Amino acid sequence: MLRALLSSKLIQVGLVCFVLIVGGSLLYSWHVRRSIEADEARTQQIVKQRENKHEAHTAADTVDTSTVDFEQAETPLETDDSQVPNDTETLPIDETSEGLDMMGAFLPDDFVSEEETTEVPLSPFGFGPYPEVPDDYPVSPTWEREGYDTFSQDSQRELELLDRVLIKLWKQGERGYGGGGSTSDGKVYPHYKNTAYVRYETTAFGRRYISRYKGDPAIRISPEQLRTGELPSYIRVLDYDSEGINPYTYLDLP
Repeated sequence: MLRALLSSKLIQVGLVCFVLIVGGSLLYSWHVRRSIEADEARTQQIVKQRENKHEAHTAADTVDTSTVDFEQAETPLETDDSQVPNDTETLPIDETSEGLDMMGAFLPDDFVSEEETTEVPLSPFGFGPYPEVPDDYPVSPTWEREGYDTFSQDSQRELELLDRVLIKLWKQGERGYGGGGSTSDGKVYPHYKNTAYVRYETTAFGRRYISRYKGDPAIRISPEQLRTGELPSYIRVLDYDSEGINPYTYLDLP
């Protein structure tokens, strides 16, 4: 029966068509697969070429960038063409500069050099550095007080000399004075409690009187006392002319 079927022309034609269809399908599938593989190969080749080209551009850009940075780093150092020959290796200079910049970046904001920390303010009147004020000194010197700069230059000079004298007295162990004053002749008078610096003069008739006095602001000398030259016993009297301190001599100033 199978032989009869195979001998039938219709069956034979059908088998031939089947074989042709299956073979054609396999052949087409193989062709499509080869085309896809070829396309993938071309695509990978193009991608690889682009990657190589991108890497080449990247390397070129890196070289150009470093060259520009290097030129910028050495530009501030080129003050004279004769100082840096063209064949001189400047890389160590650039590294030193970079190291200094990095060191500066790690310095604290309040960093002050040793020279700056030891700098002492100077007197504008040529008296040298201001004196160091002892910790137990009872008041601030006038040059540190608010409003000091509103005084005239002459007044500032007199106040500075006065304070310098009083500070030196304090350093030498002198106590008991509460401030001081100066006169038109430049002498300084520390203000001791119940103490007056008095200048006596004599009239043509031989009567002594007080022509000038200075001292404790709390002392009040009446016109009668000035006329007679008689002061209460509780007032300590010092000679106006000999007890006044010459600041230039006392402070050893020029």
